[in-house]
Amino acid sequence: MFFIKKKFLILFIIFFNISGAFAVEKVVFIDIDYLLNNSNFGKIIFKELDKVNKENIKLLEVKEKAIKERKDKINQTKNISSEEKLKKDIKVFNEDVEKFRLEKEKLLTDFKILKEQKLTNFLKKINPIIQNYMENNSIDIVLEKKQIFIGSGDKDITNDIMLLINKG
Repeated sequence: MFFIKKKFLILFIIFFNISGAFAVEKVVFIDIDYLLNNSNFGKIIFKELDKVNKENIKLLEVKEKAIKERKDKINQTKNISSEEKLKKDIKVFNEDVEKFRLEKEKLLTDFKILKEQKLTNFLKKINPIIQNYMENNSIDIVLEKKQIFIGSGDKDITNDIMLLINKG
């Protein structure tokens, strides 16, 4: 009886060890930032964003210069203008400064939204490429490189995906 229990226990342990060996998943990692900065599609996105940002900066600089000139003009006429006219000029100036501040915030918000849309579009474009690569190479999980503390270099598929993105 003891012998049968011992055999059963050994078979039980072997069975669970074998099934555990088949449960190994293939895990790799990818550097999305590198893909964004160095792929052809990512470079196009950054060019477009840079162009919009430069236009916004140029527009804001022109408006800021006009506001500074108005401030200087008010300061120059401060001693010779009537108190009533000075108060009116300062009130109008402050309203213009507030409009400028609101416009600046709106431009920044719009730029941030545009940037998020472009990045989301980039991720939507590369997602099918990564999924196809996963299926072709029997990969179960792809992790972002930023989330990995340390990993083997042969688990990094960034360059393979870069080639696929630039080709397609």
